Amino acid sequence: MCQAPIGKVTSIGSKMITVEYRGKQIDLRSKLADISVGDYVMFSVDVAVDKVSEDEATMALGGLE
Repeated sequence: MCQAPIGKVTSIGSKMITVEYRGKQIDLRSKLADISVGDYVMFSVDVAVDKVSEDEATMALGGLE
């Protein structure tokens, strides 16, 4: 089973968001309405697909450090 990467939202525009992932800033297309700077999102290629809780993000990202 594959899991989409998870990034922390650092900025939000009208149709794009920027997330930090492994120390890099990545621009993503997003239609997620309920996100704020500091939230975590799963993404695929260049699209944010879902918001995840901080606990889920910490568990998922803990294996990458």
